Amino acid sequence: MKHYHHPAWLHALFALSALAIVALVGLAIADEAGRPTKLEQRIVPALGLVERCEQCHATDSHPGDWLTHHPVERFGCTPCHGGQGLGITKEEAHEAALDWERPLFSPLEREAACGRCHGGDEVPGAPNLSRGRHAFRERGCSGCHEVPGEPEPDLAPDLDGLAAKLDPAWVRAWLTDPAVLLPSHAMPRFALTADQIEVLVAFLFTRPAPSLPAVPEDSGDADRGKQAIARRRCATCHVLEGRGGVFAPSLDQAGVKIQKPWFFAYLQNVHALRPRSRMPGFTLPAGEAADMVAYAAEQLVPDTPEMPWSKFDTPVQSERAPEGHALFVKLGCRGCHRVEGLPPLKRTSVPLGNMGDKRAFDLPHQNFIDHVPDVPTWIHFKLWEPRGFDLPEAKPSSMPSYAHLGPDETFALGIAVASLHAAPLPSAYVRPARTASQALPAGETGRLVERFRCLACHRVLGSGGDISRVPLDGEGARTKPEWVASFLKEPLTLRMNQAERMPVLGIEEVDARRLAGWIDVTLGDDRIPPAPPPTEAERDAGAALYGARGCPQCHVVAGQGTMMKAPVLDGAGARLRFDYVLAMLRDGPAVVPARRHPDARLPEAEARAISAWVMSLPGRVEHAPAPQ
Repeated sequence: MKHYHHPAWLHALFALSALAIVALVGLAIADEAGRPTKLEQRIVPALGLVERCEQCHATDSHPGDWLTHHPVERFGCTPCHGGQGLGITKEEAHEAALDWERPLFSPLEREAACGRCHGGDEVPGAPNLSRGRHAFRERGCSGCHEVPGEPEPDLAPDLDGLAAKLDPAWVRAWLTDPAVLLPSHAMPRFALTADQIEVLVAFLFTRPAPSLPAVPEDSGDADRGKQAIARRRCATCHVLEGRGGVFAPSLDQAGVKIQKPWFFAYLQNVHALRPRSRMPGFTLPAGEAADMVAYAAEQLVPDTPEMPWSKFDTPVQSERAPEGHALFVKLGCRGCHRVEGLPPLKRTSVPLGNMGDKRAFDLPHQNFIDHVPDVPTWIHFKLWEPRGFDLPEAKPSSMPSYAHLGPDETFALGIAVASLHAAPLPSAYVRPARTASQALPAGETGRLVERFRCLACHRVLGSGGDISRVPLDGEGARTKPEWVASFLKEPLTLRMNQAERMPVLGIEEVDARRLAGWIDVTLGDDRIPPAPPPTEAERDAGAALYGARGCPQCHVVAGQGTMMKAPVLDGAGARLRFDYVLAMLRDGPAVVPARRHPDARLPEAEARAISAWVMSLPGRVEHAPAPQ
């Protein structure tokens, strides 16, 4: 057998190559060992997420303190930011093809994503979502649209017994165009035909009406009625002679719009005629009620010689009531107005519970706008022009138009609707809203809160209205129960520059004490710790510090002050708790409701001295006359 011998240089080449390979592998191993561990993908089993976002995005550069409350280990990235978590390139992660879920969220969608976990009207860090949820309820959207867990609206008046309350001509004019009778109205406009209006009037005015006693002749005095309306502060909620609140129906035409017997009976026992009314349960004496009716008949009338609805004064076509009944149900009027004997509410429009699962190109489009980038924007344009997205072959939209609906509110509503998803998250991720029933006390106290409709004006535990602008949460730690009871019996004007002043409800002593006790015991505030009582030396030093710190620029004491932007402090020791005043001056916005006090935080010694002096002030706030 013949043997072949390789040249020596070839053996040397092989040896050098092997050494080079070993060296390169060693360098690669050393480089890998010295490199910090890098996350390839994150898995969040509870949410079913597999994400690779952190391959490009460092969590330590995330803006704000969001990750403090939403750690990426528990929440991932895509629930808040959208995008394709499994993408390995920017295009795959941030954009979306038709068969992928969705692109990266727009700013509006990011705020809507907060609503996936957070229930309730007030969502921290999401002002537009909070405003949109509030508007959704105030506009009565759930009367037509099904949203899981959302109750039917409780906004519009019941329509039973309308024949005893209103003139049919007025109702015809109202249904034709509410803005003619009340420019600030909240009712949506359905663009009804004259025939549709006629059959609706026939249905409503053939319903049973209560039998009411007539107003005694010559029993009311208009001048006394004007004084009674001023003393009761009706203008806090109602417009009277062109001035007043917008939280309840305008009374400018009440003298001719409302029939006198109904008005007289209603003022004597509000909830007997309208059990669901948001108006507090006034039970006025017959004489005071007659005076108010006399004032309305004399002063709360149009300035024109002829009523604005005179041209609609025709007989009611009672035989057409069945047609009106059918139209009332078809239009979804039952969504806002209750009528005795009608079946339970059945929503007439599309459900909204899964709008957050949709993408903008899933929704109907017309040549209405060049580009709709996201669902909140689509909702904005839908509210702006309800029939703007109607398709040629589809049934025209029956959605009404809304007056006084600006772009801020429409975009906020779009964010709120886009926060609705069909599939619920695991319960550990959900922060449910407190319901009104959780905010109400039980037993007799609860019945008083319901009777006087406290939650129509005040918020408690996240539920209630916004007329007072300051929630009652923590009120028991701010004020003394004896003062609260006296205030409930005869409300005082504390802020001279505030138009919304609590009505005089006529609460009895025993009821006022019961409500004050509930506030004292239940509505405390852990942010206001107990403090040692003040000393005389602190009180003596407080007067000079009060002036040096500029307090007289807002507060009035013994008639001395400048702008009157803040509560009068005469008799503050009978009203406020020392612990609260101290915490307010020392801790500032951490304890002050609705940020009504400057953000400056005083040193402990100064805060105690000023608090001691304020608590020593004599006298009490005088009852300011209500606006005439």
